[in-house]
Amino acid sequence: MNLFRKTNRSQVRRRSRAMLSLGAIGVVAAIGVPAIGGGAFAAGASPRDCPDSTSPVRVSVLTPSEGGNAGAGGVFNVDVSLQPTSRGANGTLSSAAGYKPFLNSPSAATFGPGKPDLGAPGLVVLLSTTPASAGGPNANLAGLFQLNAVENVGGLNTTFNDWQIGIPGLFGKDVDATLTVFVVAGTAPGSVNIANADPISNVAQVHFHEAA
Repeated sequence: MNLFRKTNRSQVRRRSRAMLSLGAIGVVAAIGVPAIGGGAFAAGASPRDCPDSTSPVRVSVLTPSEGGNAGAGGVFNVDVSLQPTSRGANGTLSSAAGYKPFLNSPSAATFGPGKPDLGAPGLVVLLSTTPASAGGPNANLAGLFQLNAVENVGGLNTTFNDWQIGIPGLFGKDVDATLTVFVVAGTAPGSVNIANADPISNVAQVHFHEAA
């Protein structure tokens, strides 16, 4: 009986050590290997929103939503947010770099496609349904953004940039569209070929439907 007890205890000890070893391996694997299916990103984020580790800026598209049926009658809203990926990159989105509160009136000379956003000069916004009269799909639409706000969130300079389509159907109605948003250094050009662009952020793309 004593021999049985000693043997049983020895087996229990060996099993416990094995389980601890497997648990440690699992922890290391969880740290070293990103989770598949979005687990490596913040809750609610998708891979398109997440910059690589070398990008100083993160772009998030708040509206429209991926796969959404946006707006009504060809009127919809585009709302984006920019934030540095570290406090060390705060200067990229600082007031000294031109990122500031700015109200861009449709009657102002600063308003229009092919112009930079004076509240977010490096912002590039492309829409696949942009008509030729507005410069076509390569036209930077950042100059159409009316509301530009800044905020410091957790020590990070953060912008919120908003565009409300003013002319129903000008950019399409009852059609599928792709929105592309990213940031470049300095002031963005009026026309951007994404293949030749040099972004300092992730390239966020949203596929959505412009509602009828």
